[in-house]
Amino acid sequence: MKKLLTLFFLCLSFNLFARQTIPFTLAGSGHIIIKATVEGVEGNFIFDTGAGLNLLFDKFAKKLPPRQSYNFFTGHRATGEPLNIPIYHSDKLKIGNAEFKNQVYTTFALDIPGIDGLISLQAFQHTALTIDYDKKEISIGQLSAADKKKYIDIAVADYAGRSLDIFTDVKVNDSITVQVMLDAGAGQKSFWLSDRFMNTLGLEKTAFKVIDKKSEFDSTKVTKIYNGTIVRIATENGLSKVEHPPVFFVEGLIYEGKTSIEWLGRKIAISIPDKKIYIIR
Repeated sequence: MKKLLTLFFLCLSFNLFARQTIPFTLAGSGHIIIKATVEGVEGNFIFDTGAGLNLLFDKFAKKLPPRQSYNFFTGHRATGEPLNIPIYHSDKLKIGNAEFKNQVYTTFALDIPGIDGLISLQAFQHTALTIDYDKKEISIGQLSAADKKKYIDIAVADYAGRSLDIFTDVKVNDSITVQVMLDAGAGQKSFWLSDRFMNTLGLEKTAFKVIDKKSEFDSTKVTKIYNGTIVRIATENGLSKVEHPPVFFVEGLIYEGKTSIEWLGRKIAISIPDKKIYIIR
């Protein structure tokens, strides 16, 4: 009997911590698209480390059992634009074979063909999430000692359980260190920096292309952007770097910077419990 109980708990432990693999589609824009089900309804979602919380587009949300909520959250886009959004909780979010209970989500009247919403990092607060760009797979679960040899530190911003983002420090032109939000939802080769750093870096605004960008959410909101290239951007410890990256210097950016994540490595693992991103390959 004792042997049977030991075997049972070993099997239970394996099921709890075994890695689960989920295929994804990598769009030409660099966005990671995964399948997930909310309350049993399947959809296609962009995996977005910069979303803060899960977002269901209205068209998809209407397929779910009707919900009422008096709770709300005021989020901000990177340009400072406020978004007042309702807060709901799903009974069950399923990604691959992994199930997550009582997940925070909001809804918004946005329409992107073939996409039903955004999946944020909130479901993965207590486990490592590995992204393999070559195999086009996301894995959920424990990492090996070999996986943890190289890493960068991250800071985690948890807004009272309603929204969650991650940040890291980067070196710009080998001269200044800035904190950037890591945003998988930006696609690929996306590097935004506050226009405040242009003087610090000795850059002339006249040498950059000026873009007046209207908001997709509020047509009266226009952001001035300076588009060009810089010499280099690198993680603070030099593990990952990009030479002559295209950069947007953005007026009114509420962060020091914001970048996509694919430049960190071809295979990376985000561990919120460890406050690290492991650079596996």
